This record gives sequence, structure tokens and C-alpha cells, in this order.
Amino acid sequence: MHFSLFGDWWEAQDWAQQVFWLVAIVSSLLLAILSALSLYELSQSGGAEPEHRPSGIFNPRTILTFFTTFGWLALALSYQDVSPLLLLLPAFAGGLLAAAFAKRLVRLLVSWAPGHSPGAEQLMETTGKVLEQIPPHRNGFGKVHIKLRNAPYELEAITGGGELKPGVPVRVIGVIDGRVLLVEPLEDEGYPHENQKGSRV
Repeated sequence: MHFSLFGDWWEAQDWAQQVFWLVAIVSSLLLAILSALSLYELSQSGGAEPEHRPSGIFNPRTILTFFTTFGWLALALSYQDVSPLLLLLPAFAGGLLAAAFAKRLVRLLVSWAPGHSPGAEQLMETTGKVLEQIPPHRNGFGKVHIKLRNAPYELEAITGGGELKPGVPVRVIGVIDGRVLLVEPLEDEGYPHENQKGSRV
């Protein structure tokens, strides 16, 4: 009975709507699988894009994002009394816009993932402010607040120079053991520290 009803419903769609349904559903399923894999790989690599994945416009993620958005928009418009041109143009434009933001969206989701921390290369030369007092001459740990790609992070930090109090602007000049930041004051005045080259690790 259910199969018969589904078959009747499918037969009631015109050929264009059947195409849009297939494009939307298949693309959505494939995009969901690819997005899950991308989130896992990016979280494992600290937010760095895997080297084997093409980074240009014509890569699987952007293509699937385009067809998913195009398919659903075209399908929704196909049930309205509009001309084929007014149907395809908004769907095509929406697909392009969604594809353009696909890579940025995945990285944003990764930055919100529990336990995620940025990689060492991303942290180098970033700036932020001291949250918890950092003892002088690498004699203890404090905490700094940095903003990387519009995502906030609170990370442990040490300094090779003088004591850094909360609120002092700092720059990351090294990463120790992949998790502890070596920082120096962003403004030299009033905060003596080691030479930057000698402080790098």
C-alpha cells in the first residue's frame, strides 16, 4: 500500500521535478558523508587541510554543495508558477553562493568542536591578551586569549622575559610540545623580554 502511494506520488511529478528530487537527495547524502569525513580529518590535523585534497574551486566538497543547494532551491521553485528561467537562475546563484562558503563553514565547525586546538603553524605570530598572569623567565604557566580565524581560544603560555600581567597584549613567537605558547609583549615599553630570535623554539 505504502509503496503504491509512493509510486503514485512519484508518477505525479513531472520529469523536471523528478530530476530535482534526485539531484537534491543524492547530493545531500554524499555531502553529509563527505562533511563528516572532512570534520574528522580537519580535527585530527589541527585545522590544516589534508595535502591530498584539491584546494581549488573544482573539488568534491564545493561541487556537492553547489548541487545540493541548487537541487533543493530548484525543487522548491518548481512547485511555484514561475518560468524555467526564473526557476534556474536563483537556484544556480544560490548554489554558487553556498559553494563559495563551503570551505569556511567546515573550518568554523571544526573550531567549535570539543577539544579542538589550532596547529602550531597557525598559532605562530598570532596576537592576543594575557588572561592569567605569566611568571617571568619561563618559571611558570599563565593563560592567554587569542582569536584565530574569528574563533576564540584560551591556551597555556610562558614567556622568556619579564612578568606579564592580565590584559597585556602579546604575540606568539613559539609553540612548545604542540600546546604551550611562548609569548612576548606586543609592545616593548615596560615589559623587557628576550630577543625574539633567541626565544623561538
